[in-house]
Amino acid sequence: MGVGILFVCAHSLTAQTAAFSAPQRFDNPIVVGTTTDGYPLSYKEAGNNGCEGFAVDVLDAVARVMSIKIKRINAPAAELAELFQRGKLDMMQTFSPGPGREAFAEFSVHYMELQGSYFVRKNETRYRSPADLTNAEVAIPGYSSIGEKFLRDNGINARLVHTVSVEASLKELNAGQHDAAFAARLSGLSYIDRDHLDNVRPLGQPLVGYNIRHCFAVRTGDSTLLARLNEGLAIINRSGEYGIIYQKWFGHFEGPLVSHEQMARYVASALALALLAALLGLFRQRTLRKRIARQAQRIAESEAILAEAQRIAHLGNWHYDLRTHKTDCSPEVLHILGYNSDCTPPSYFELLKMLPRTERALLHRTILTTLHDGIACDVTIPVQISPSSTKTLHATARPMRDAQGKTTGLFGTVQDITRQKAAEESLQAREQLLRALYDNVPTAMGVIERSGGSYRFVSANPGTARLLNLQSTPIANRVLAELPLPTAVVEFWTQCFRQAENQAELLKFEQHLEDTKRDYAITLVPLNNDENIGPRQLCFLIDDVTERKGIDAEIAQGRRLRAIGELVGGIAHEFNNLLTPVMLKVELLSLEFARSPRIMEELDTISRATKRGADLTRRLLTFGRRGDAAPEEVHLPAIIRANFDLLRPTIDRRITLAMNLPDNIPALFINPSDLHQIALNLLLNARDTLMEKLAADATNSWNAQIHVEALELPANTNDTTPPTGNRPPSCGWIRLTVRDNGMGMTPDVRERIFEPFYTTKEVGKGTGLGLATVWHLVTRLNGKVTVESEPGTGSAIHVWLPLSKVKPATVSTKKTDPSTTTRISADILLVEDDELVAKTVTAALRRLGHQVTHHTNGNEAWQHLSTQPGHDLLLLDLDLPGISGIEIARRIRGTRFLGRILIMSGRLSETERRELDALHVDGKLQKPFNPQELNNAIQTCLTKRTKA
Repeated sequence: MGVGILFVCAHSLTAQTAAFSAPQRFDNPIVVGTTTDGYPLSYKEAGNNGCEGFAVDVLDAVARVMSIKIKRINAPAAELAELFQRGKLDMMQTFSPGPGREAFAEFSVHYMELQGSYFVRKNETRYRSPADLTNAEVAIPGYSSIGEKFLRDNGINARLVHTVSVEASLKELNAGQHDAAFAARLSGLSYIDRDHLDNVRPLGQPLVGYNIRHCFAVRTGDSTLLARLNEGLAIINRSGEYGIIYQKWFGHFEGPLVSHEQMARYVASALALALLAALLGLFRQRTLRKRIARQAQRIAESEAILAEAQRIAHLGNWHYDLRTHKTDCSPEVLHILGYNSDCTPPSYFELLKMLPRTERALLHRTILTTLHDGIACDVTIPVQISPSSTKTLHATARPMRDAQGKTTGLFGTVQDITRQKAAEESLQAREQLLRALYDNVPTAMGVIERSGGSYRFVSANPGTARLLNLQSTPIANRVLAELPLPTAVVEFWTQCFRQAENQAELLKFEQHLEDTKRDYAITLVPLNNDENIGPRQLCFLIDDVTERKGIDAEIAQGRRLRAIGELVGGIAHEFNNLLTPVMLKVELLSLEFARSPRIMEELDTISRATKRGADLTRRLLTFGRRGDAAPEEVHLPAIIRANFDLLRPTIDRRITLAMNLPDNIPALFINPSDLHQIALNLLLNARDTLMEKLAADATNSWNAQIHVEALELPANTNDTTPPTGNRPPSCGWIRLTVRDNGMGMTPDVRERIFEPFYTTKEVGKGTGLGLATVWHLVTRLNGKVTVESEPGTGSAIHVWLPLSKVKPATVSTKKTDPSTTTRISADILLVEDDELVAKTVTAALRRLGHQVTHHTNGNEAWQHLSTQPGHDLLLLDLDLPGISGIEIARRIRGTRFLGRILIMSGRLSETERRELDALHVDGKLQKPFNPQELNNAIQTCLTKRTKA
């Protein structure tokens, strides 16, 4: 009774217990509560050591197939329930769900469902159904309220007598003490059979809807044991062992559904009706013949309409006659099962063979339950239509009863739901994907609606909680104004949401929240719901774009700095081209007028000015060079002195520059260009604040100073502002300090000085990039920046640079001194497009005894080398019209050219240096240069060739 429901549930749980499909043994036995007073499910006979019964055999079978060791505690049901609730038992063998039990127990699928039934004496003719029990005396067991509930629900006014047990109720009824007694049908039949209660019989059919489900119960949270029990029930069902146990205990109660007397009455009634129909037919044959013809036509039309409707809905009907054991079905059922409409319907066993083996026992048990107990059923099963085709079918079965309520057959439907099932699974997968995205996307997302003067969150994803910094506070169904947020934040979001109230389309905008210093990109989408149903709703998507805007600003800053660097480099290159002929001419004139002191004095002035210009352009090229050069060993005092020399010509003479840098301070392994930029930006920042103070103080009664100092500190120096996200250096720090006695800074300004484009200067007098660049460069070097400042007194910015054990690879700087070797005259091909440079270099080379051929265009030079490759030296500029100098060098390395290559340029980028090194050029000469430097470079190259 009721086992079909058990195995539908058990099958649905098979996938959930797949993780336990390979049985694992428990180390310790499971303590099981086994009732001694629950006949026939679990009971103990006098003189026996253990309990027996249907539930005992089922649990033993489950424990065996799942390799579970059990230890039984035998006691009455009430005592075991108390022990289980107190946590003294691991599980209960027989337990039914009920109010309050879910607090301490979790239940398996039910392995037995008992239907309630009333019993009367066999010789009692007054009662044919439970409805006849009005004014009858009914015995109700003390534990059961179902029998009492049925009487109350159906308005049957019976006199109730409570007894101690089902056994007592039936024995007293058999002895004539009561008119009727209530009990579970199988339990009552079992007691009647065991105790030979010959004067007791069931009253009518079991009570539909008043059932008792028996399950295994485990303690709350023991999901592993519960899953193993459910899997064990499914296994013994598929193997047929459950059916064997059921037949052992209850099979003898499931006899023929129709008695001989009932069958005789049914046949007699049918014959009488047939005879009456025949007599009436004799008198009304002519009238009915036409009516039958019209009805036959209508039936045919209705059948055609029904068949078409079934074809459209992929839904067919079937009928099984219990008397003839024949099955009839509509054409659509045959079509669904892959048969032609003129074929004989498949037999019941042929249908079973179309199912997977794991599903056959399930369907068979469900059909038997429907036949025996009259319970309608619905199942969804996969059916193998052909080797390459499997369909998912939804089948229903309803019992058909005669006038006496006996089951005469089954009627049901079969629907092909393959597409619906696939669509449902696809929709479920999409819903899971959307839920995963909704829960994990960093964007704040949800739906809001108006609630008074504020807004209520209809839904909100975890990103919303992160945005509002309310990860531990539930947000859904909460009003914005009631959340634990600052007033300014609540007002900010209220104003943002209010902007879209009267919008009919999507609204996108960005907003800055001053209270948190954050920027947000906000998208509001009106959902256009009916205002008559509820308040208008908005879908919101909000991103915190503060970091993105900062990165964008930093990228823009880098682009501007890169453009400035390119501009500076280009200007420096042109200056070098202009200074090269000046420097060469001055040196050549000095040789000619060496005996004229007056002319030599004038030439010396020009020479010193030219050298200062050359030094200035070299520094500009250093600052404009990209910062991706390899680290070098640099000395901080030299860097500071170079920046003082660069800054001194442009600084107000009222400002004093001073430095205190020990000569023995350790060298840094760093990119010199980065260190130049750090020092120069700090000096310029100090100069600007001093100029601001000088402009404000008309008396100038104080001495404006910039003081630079450096100090070596150990790695574990106690400092309140350690580098963020960086490990302290293992070798210590070099702390560079730039101190001024200028305007100083207030605390709020000091907090923002490293923000890009933040400046306190007037419009046009500052970009706000200087200190931001310092912070960026120092952070990239794994250093840190700290600030000391007092308004009106001055500021000190400390740059902490890490010392490193790693030293740059030593490169041999030993060069051949051209003065100690024999001067070599060479055949030189000069490729230079600048007329002044080419003219002066040619004159200098010829004065040094070299033979010179000159070309101004890269294409012309390459054509010349292709036909006349016999030059000793190629003196090559890089920036040429036509083919570039680097391309000429690359091409010539693929020829038989045996000469050497000397590059002269006013600007060499790091990329160009790497390319030239890869081409193994013999020398690089930086413009501007004097004749001695030119000759030294040439002799070095020629000497290398001679030694080669």
